[in-house]
Amino acid sequence: MSCPCGSDLPLDRCCGPYLSGDATPPTAEALMRSRYTAYTRGDIGYIAATLAVDKRAAFDAAAARQWASR
Repeated sequence: MSCPCGSDLPLDRCCGPYLSGDATPPTAEALMRSRYTAYTRGDIGYIAATLAVDKRAAFDAAAARQWASR
């Protein structure tokens, strides 16, 4: 399966390791691509975990989950 981030790489060689916690995105671009992929997969836990610490309290996981399911 190609990674939803648009890299044309397989998910397991692109954003998959970030989403599974096996690796940390090395660049801001990789982080944002992985967050996009998380939204496409409904992985709201990853979205929450990768928010800036000062933004986490205001994060509405239910709203994000609803948005991601559209």
